[in-house]
Amino acid sequence: MRKSIKIPFLVIFLVLLLLITPQARASFKAALFIPQILPAIPIKPLEYVSGTPTRLEITFESSKGFSEADIYLPSGNGTHPGVVFFMGIVPPDREEKRILALAEGLARTGMVVLIPWLETQAENRLVVDDIETLVDAFLYLQEHERVDGTRVGMGGICTGASMAVVAAQSNRINEEVTFVNLFAGYYDAFDLVKSTASETRFNGDSESPWVPDNLTKNMVNNHLIHGAEPDDRNILLKIMENGTWNQNQYDSLSSSGKSVLTLLGRPSLDEAKKAITNLNAHTADFLKKISPSSNIDMLKADVLLMHDLQDRLVPAEESRRLARAVRSNGGEVYHTEFSLFQNSVKVHTTEADETGKLNFIKQAFKLYRHMHKVMSLSG
Repeated sequence: MRKSIKIPFLVIFLVLLLLITPQARASFKAALFIPQILPAIPIKPLEYVSGTPTRLEITFESSKGFSEADIYLPSGNGTHPGVVFFMGIVPPDREEKRILALAEGLARTGMVVLIPWLETQAENRLVVDDIETLVDAFLYLQEHERVDGTRVGMGGICTGASMAVVAAQSNRINEEVTFVNLFAGYYDAFDLVKSTASETRFNGDSESPWVPDNLTKNMVNNHLIHGAEPDDRNILLKIMENGTWNQNQYDSLSSSGKSVLTLLGRPSLDEAKKAITNLNAHTADFLKKISPSSNIDMLKADVLLMHDLQDRLVPAEESRRLARAVRSNGGEVYHTEFSLFQNSVKVHTTEADETGKLNFIKQAFKLYRHMHKVMSLSG
């Protein structure tokens, strides 16, 4: 009888002992976080073992004067690790359910989450100045009274992920950023234009068809057109409005304007590669400044990458190239590819859920291992 009583106490003691180790805490947090963001799992155990986070709409000083953000604070007091998470141009809605689930889920695991909301997000365009605003957001979060300034990272989704990387490369903060956690970002904006224009995904010598989302196509086309010379821009806008062009319009375009027209007209990958080398200096400089590839040696943080293999906003090959570049520089990378978010979380898709239960479990476990790494790095 005495032995039977001791066994449960021994088990409880071992569990408690396990949970006081950093790796065990990371495992526990990651395991509870997964159901929080997957709609297919109706029970949210994290809500039973954590307090409700506080969400505040705040402003912070930036290069633009003041910028808006939402901050999610874990319940209770004390300091916590933090992350600046940029949503990019998708979706520009502060009340979007998936955004709330992600931010509240991270806050329930003990992380302060800052989500900047910039004017340009709703305009389907990227702006170089926003990079400095993200740097300012990081510095604001680092000094927040509820944040351990030595454990602050950056993250983002799609274009937001890439802009977060470029911000993390800034010499103002690159020695301070602990980690970057990126979902479906591009590595090189030039390559994203090539893939989008030619509807082709490529990696090295291999290439295959890819159907980009209209959001990506519209974003790329808008930047190409509005980055053109004024006379070219007027002609290109009329061509896009009419859906066709005539010889007189073509002859009136400059050499760089003709290259933009080629990229707008669904070229082959080889044609896209040739055309992009002939863009005007303004557009080329813009694409360079928003590309993580331009200053990859300035990225000092540990890198965690996630990418859905069926992503239609950014091809998964972009994350592969980023991972390869970071490793070539001697950096640490944890790279996860899965087929989960397109169907199970409905990120970047309008397709029906075709994920089988067995595959769902397999893909969810990949996400668990990835989040375990995030929790470990953030402390």
